[in-house]
Amino acid sequence: MDHKLETQLKAITAEEMRIAAAGVVPLPIEQAAVWEDFAEQVDGPLFGRYLWTENGKSCAVIALYRATLTGGIPYLIARHAPVWLKEASPAREAAFREDLKAEIKKRDPKISFVRLNAIYSAPDLEEPLQGITYDRTVIIDCGNGKAEKILQTMDSEGRRGIRRATKKLAEVGAQVYEETHLDQKDFHEYYEVLKETAQRDGFRPHPESYYWNFLQTLGAEHARLFCVRVPESPEATTPEAAQAEGIQIHESTVRTPQPGKTGPGRLVAWDLVTVYDQQATAFFGASTTADRPLQATSYLDFCTAQLLGSEKVKGLDLMGAHSPRVPQLYTVGMYKRRFASHYTDIPGGWDMPLRSGIMPVLRAALKTKRGLSSVVKKLRKN
Repeated sequence: MDHKLETQLKAITAEEMRIAAAGVVPLPIEQAAVWEDFAEQVDGPLFGRYLWTENGKSCAVIALYRATLTGGIPYLIARHAPVWLKEASPAREAAFREDLKAEIKKRDPKISFVRLNAIYSAPDLEEPLQGITYDRTVIIDCGNGKAEKILQTMDSEGRRGIRRATKKLAEVGAQVYEETHLDQKDFHEYYEVLKETAQRDGFRPHPESYYWNFLQTLGAEHARLFCVRVPESPEATTPEAAQAEGIQIHESTVRTPQPGKTGPGRLVAWDLVTVYDQQATAFFGASTTADRPLQATSYLDFCTAQLLGSEKVKGLDLMGAHSPRVPQLYTVGMYKRRFASHYTDIPGGWDMPLRSGIMPVLRAALKTKRGLSSVVKKLRKN
């Protein structure tokens, strides 16, 4: 990088951040003002929003939230950030992080590390202490709500899969619903399907209140709930009749029950989707094991993208696919790949230590609560 460049990290408001990104790059919902109330519930309060400049020209924005590891070790988290307004070269990313480190150490020297995103690996970055990151995803082109346009962007296996799912679901009388406005008592049905999915796929779900609060805090404008339901006792339907009278792939097939109600039938698959800045993200989803042969999940993703496309949403991000850095996501990545002609590379998650030697200590300590407690006491003394 040219040494004559002068860089600056300046505190800004949420509105200033929105304006800086407007017309340049879509702002991830986790970096927008609408995320702040939910972030305070699950991470912690806002630490700050910043604009980073080179010679006075805007290059990146970032919103960071306070968070703590088990035991009370403080760190900061910036989900899907920094958001780059200019091309992010390795030197530019490194210069940004140096300015960010200086700002954080000045404001709160007790912060142990920052979880943020970067395109390029670097000596000041380490693999995240917890969780699985991803640096590649699949984004369904919503095709302005036109089913044929969406199909054209999918690979041949994906197109065949959607047509198979359409036929199978029509034969059992299945229907796609948007149930964003359901009552809390009815959300328990969704959580039961999620628990079944977690047991099958080997992950631990958050408490039920986490997902309900996500839906309610972000509000119906930014958090939408879609599902597939199958009648409890469907009448036998021939494939020919299903094709003629059932779900039609070229039509909008999402129905909306009355507020506070759910559609009739048994819940077999669902997606909880965020919508912001003409972009959508499938944050959470689940499906029943017994109904997997119906391929309801793929049909639901397709119908959700179609509906959102009719509302001028450009893409539905399926959140994560495998890459050389993250081979663990291979199976789910191959499923998602059917929905697009290519993967989309994105900045992956990293931990940036702020205290010398802290990360190896934390990694070892996280293996036992006793070890973590000891680290906490030492950090507080320092």
